[in-house]
Amino acid sequence: MNRSTLLLLAGCYLFAQSQAGLRALGSPQDDNPRNEKIDTGLDQENRRYAIFVRMRNQILPDGKAYKEFCKKHTNDKRRKLRKWVLATLRKKSDKSWKKVEPRVTALEKDNAIQDRLRYWIVNGFACTATGKAVKELAALDSVAFVYRQRLTPQHKRSARGRGRRLRGRPIRSRAEQQKQVMERVLRDWRDDSDDPLKIDELTIPWNVERIGAVDAWKNEQATGKNVVIGLIDSGLLVTPSLMQALWRNKGEKLNGKDDDGNGYVDDIFGYDFQADSFYCLGDRGISHGSICAGIMVGRPGGDNKLITGIAPRARVMVLRGMGMLKTYEYALMMGADIISMSYMWVNRPLGHYRGLFRTAHEHLTIGGIVSVGGAGNFAGNGPRAAPKGKQIATPKDIPCVIAASGLMKNGNKAPASSEGPCTWDDVKFFTDFPKWAPLMKPDVTGFFGGYPTWTRTGLRRGWRTVWQGENRIGLVVGPRGNSFSGPHAGGVVALMLSANPDLPAWRVKEVLEASCKDIGKKGRDTIFGAGLMQAQEAVKAVKALRVRPRAKKRSG
Repeated sequence: MNRSTLLLLAGCYLFAQSQAGLRALGSPQDDNPRNEKIDTGLDQENRRYAIFVRMRNQILPDGKAYKEFCKKHTNDKRRKLRKWVLATLRKKSDKSWKKVEPRVTALEKDNAIQDRLRYWIVNGFACTATGKAVKELAALDSVAFVYRQRLTPQHKRSARGRGRRLRGRPIRSRAEQQKQVMERVLRDWRDDSDDPLKIDELTIPWNVERIGAVDAWKNEQATGKNVVIGLIDSGLLVTPSLMQALWRNKGEKLNGKDDDGNGYVDDIFGYDFQADSFYCLGDRGISHGSICAGIMVGRPGGDNKLITGIAPRARVMVLRGMGMLKTYEYALMMGADIISMSYMWVNRPLGHYRGLFRTAHEHLTIGGIVSVGGAGNFAGNGPRAAPKGKQIATPKDIPCVIAASGLMKNGNKAPASSEGPCTWDDVKFFTDFPKWAPLMKPDVTGFFGGYPTWTRTGLRRGWRTVWQGENRIGLVVGPRGNSFSGPHAGGVVALMLSANPDLPAWRVKEVLEASCKDIGKKGRDTIFGAGLMQAQEAVKAVKALRVRPRAKKRSG
């Protein structure tokens, strides 16, 4: 054995001895491998934590799997793919649960786990658990990771507002009032999907014109017909122009029963997951949800001849519960084609917990749902400003989610409109966009404000009322924000899906971006993304991708 070999062996021996010494001192090298499956901040054995237990058996276990899935299924039909994804997500959830149920049940009997609630949009369950129980759960082979919930708890349905009184009357009176409103809306609601759009009789706002929606209506006959948008927002003001746009669950009646067996009672127009209530209508203040819904689907109503909706024959499924995974499950289960989100967690250190929402949105995407939302209002030097790289946050920082930046009417960038890029290099299961190769965001551009929106009138000085109906609900020029750029994307996507309903959701995003008008710096940038959306061009592009039936061979 030569001198070099002896020196090498001696070095290896000394290194092994040093590692053994470190382990003896209890250094990080001594950590049980299962601790790699536990989020930070879950280390006190007797303390209770809100957690989410992620199982190994996912359709998409990581970011790489999503890209591979999209490549493999690029020519599959969206609606057919949805059925497979929905069935497979549930099957995987049930299979994983059988493996862990005995241990979880035992921990519940010992009071180490409480308030458990299962999920399938990401295979796993949410609960509160002691630090000791967290370690036991992470030790199970079927468990991939234990997240610490760093937002609104996912582990139980809220009963927010149940103990309140309404104008001095008990909660029962409030429920009776809600039922009366539902009955009135049901009485007046009708399916207007086949009603012709008489454009010459309508007043059309500048933003609807400039996004190219009118040309898509006239030249491509794309109006959003048969497309359902899940509106995850604050609610909806009860006014004819918005009520007529409601999605309706045909399998449900207003009778206090779960007629369609989906787990929710009287969910006729959607559901309020925050209050665990059928009543998802009504709203307070300016009604953020009404403004967003109006931009996507607002119809004329009464003597008002102004049409605010980019997709005026699409429908909205009203979902209260921003950031609650049950809203995602409901949207996929009940047939939403798009979800419009008006929430984002800026300056909130989510850590690995970001990955839970990314997996949820990637499962939504392969299941046929296009997720859209505003890029945020965190640029500039104001009190809400965030540093670059942090201005677009979860869920808008997720690659498959469409984040829209904002333009003013004069064509300038809205000063507060959030800028990219975004990174994914410190999140469990996702390391595909490090700082040296970040994710280009935003994706597209819409309009920030300055057009008529559905809200309450007379709320703020400087806001101009264009039209007013009952209960001081009307059309107002004044509200601004990137929350309203996002619904422009929702409306354009609805037009695209009405023209080609079987195009996979990720391809819809690709086509939307490819059809944008480049603005700002040449090419895609971190201010405007791919550029200003062009509805007619996007519709024409998806029409060109429709699969045409093969011609029959002539006999003889």
